[in-house]
Formats: sequence, structure tokens, C-alpha cells
Amino acid sequence: MMAFTNCLEKRKRILFSANVDGALSAISSSYKATNTGFELVLYESCGLGNGSQANNPLLQELPDPITKATWDHYVTIALKDATELGIENDAEGRTQLVNLTANGKTISVAALVQPGQAPGTLGVALGYGRTKVGKVGENIGANAYPLVSATETMSYRIFSGVTLEKTDAAFQLAQTQIHQTYMGRENVIQESLLADYNKNPEYWKESAAKVSSWDGKVDPSSLSMWKGHEYNNHHWGMAIDLNTCTGCGSCVVACNVENNVAIVGKQEVINRREMHWLRIDRYYTSDAAPENYKEAEIASENPEVVFQPMLCQHCNNAPCETVCPVAATTHSTEGLNQMVYNRCIGTRYCANNCPYKVRRFNWFKYHDNQQFTQSNPSMNTDLGRMVLNPDVTVRSRGVMEKCSFCVQRIQSGKLTPRRTADHYKMAK
Repeated sequence: MMAFTNCLEKRKRILFSANVDGALSAISSSYKATNTGFELVLYESCGLGNGSQANNPLLQELPDPITKATWDHYVTIALKDATELGIENDAEGRTQLVNLTANGKTISVAALVQPGQAPGTLGVALGYGRTKVGKVGENIGANAYPLVSATETMSYRIFSGVTLEKTDAAFQLAQTQIHQTYMGRENVIQESLLADYNKNPEYWKESAAKVSSWDGKVDPSSLSMWKGHEYNNHHWGMAIDLNTCTGCGSCVVACNVENNVAIVGKQEVINRREMHWLRIDRYYTSDAAPENYKEAEIASENPEVVFQPMLCQHCNNAPCETVCPVAATTHSTEGLNQMVYNRCIGTRYCANNCPYKVRRFNWFKYHDNQQFTQSNPSMNTDLGRMVLNPDVTVRSRGVMEKCSFCVQRIQSGKLTPRRTADHYKMAK
């Protein structure tokens, strides 16, 4: 104790004497907003960041949490400004290229209308437009760094003098969630405040009227066409805290790596053929719920965003299991909805019957097809195949696949204590 006290006494006292107020004043004086042009904010995207990982196909195909765009570079614009400039995004992701000019430099990018964005502002992600980064990420988008002047490098924000000019060139964005914004979505995702729940816990509980049977009125949940399943003392499940999820997509990348999920590239994403076993749906919330989604966006100038991770639910009475003509999808005694890949003949009946739309069909032999060498080098080169997970099979063309609850890790967890016990017995 005495030694510790002496050490503190000998330590030199360091004081910070800089003029903080003066530094803040100097910084703020260099940023003077005017009423001319747009205000442009440059930001680092959730996937690519500053662009150092632009050659990583896992990150290129990772959907942006808000826009759900992949493999593309764009400028986000408020609906009001887009309407004035004649810029439109249709339900298929088609839009127009625009010329964005700041500090005397011009880049050409696609325009993406973003609900909730403040009128008069624009947003462009950094990290794109690289020309010497590798086969995957070269020449995707435009380099936005030259738009920033020396006095603006600290905040990547340009307060005035930014112009946006629409061109006649059409552009197709690759987005994984193109469908219209589903306002009034009580059956998709439900929200409630804790205070409201405490007042009436039964308010959000789904209930159904009793139905008739041969002996009177019964609860519909007591009726079933299924015999049910018997489980061996346990039933696997997965819990996701929706209050915590920010839609970052880290789980999507981890799932891809763990399960050798194929990266398909921009064109296949446009064709609605992305292979992600785990997706994160984004919904906008609003007090208004008009029929037209554009009217809803106007009605709510600052909508909130709700994220919902969606994967195979491994249903107890899975509708996919009853329609497979070759029993390629089965139910285990531990509650897993299994896929037997070498039995699947690709009818896709299971995908049609899945209410969550989480099954993926292999349209190509992604791991041995030169068409996907650029977007999927980890499967199409000998060196790339060395990073594949040896515990998970690589699926072939014509096979249906989906979330397996990482059954290989479940099996590994079972085997580890058994091996430990066997080693202990051998040691004795």
C-alpha cells in the first residue's frame, strides 16, 4: 500500500491548457451554410466503410440496412427534391443517373429516393470508385473523396454550393427489398411501448373466435390436421432481440461464411436470386397508413425504421415438409426442419409453400461456374476454396437450401463432451 502511494506522489501531474472554445470557434467559422444548392453529407457505409475492403464480395453483396441496395453506389435524396427534379424510383429499382457537383468536382451516380431524408440534403457513401483494388471491387461507383475540400475533411460535410443535375441515362439498382413499403403491417411486425404493455398485456395477443365442431364450440388452436412430433427431451430454437437489432448485417455475413453461402453478384440480385439464408427486412413506421406508399412517405416526414431478421422458422408443423414429393425436407426429433441435399430434385414446391419466403434455389453451380468468378472468387478458384467451411457441404445446381440452425455446430457441441468422456475413460 505504501509503495502504491509513493508511486502516485512521484507521478507528474499533466494539465490540458489548450483553448477549446477557440478551436471550436475556428472550426465552425469555416462552415458557413448559405441558401444556395444542396447540403451534401459524405458517410462511410455500413459494409464498405472507407473502401479498404471494397474487394470483399461478402461486403459488396451485403444489403445496406436502410436502402437495401447491394453492389451499387448512389446519392440519397429527399422525395420532395426528387419530385422537383423529376427523379423517380420505380418498384423494380430503376432510376436515373445524376451529375453531382461540389467544390468544382463532378461525379455521376444513381439517384435513390430515401424516405425521411431532410429536404435540401444529399447523402453519398465513401469507399467506391476504386480502380486498383482487385477483380471484385474495381470500377464500382464513383470516388467521392475529391468532392471534399481541405477545410471540410474533418466532418466530410459540404454545407453549400452543391448542385444536382438529372441526366437522361437510366440506371438499374440492385436491391434485396424492392416491394412497396408495407404500412399498416400489423401481421408482419408488431410494436408497443412497455408502458402500454404494462397497462394491458393482452392487447397485442392474437386471438381467434371459437369454431364449431361436432360437439360444440372449441378453441381453434386445439384443432390440427397433424399428428405432431415427439422430441427427445429438447427442441432447438433461436431467439432474436428485436429491441437490440440495428440491421447492421453482421449476422448475414457470418451466416454466409459459416455455411458456404454463394455470392451471386449484381445481376442475380436484380433477378431476385440472392442466396442469403438470413435476411434483415426493413420497415418504415408512420402514424398514417394510406394505400399509396409514396403518399405515406410524404405524410410522415420523419418515419422511424424497424428491422426484422428473417430466417427459416423451423416450424413444428412445417408446410414445406408436406409438399416435397421426395421427402428432401424432413423434421428431426430435435425440432429442426432439415434439408437432404442429395435427395432434392428442385421442384421448389417448398419455396412456394413457405410463408416466410426464406428458401433459396441454386439456379447455377455457383462454386464451379466462370460466370461468377468476379463476384464469387472464394468458390471459383483453387485458392478461394481453401477458405470454405469443411464441415458444411457446397450445394450444387438445382438444389434448394435454407437456414439449418448451423446444425454442424450443434453436432460439434454434442461430440465434444463425448470425446472428452472417452479420453477420460482411456486415461483411467
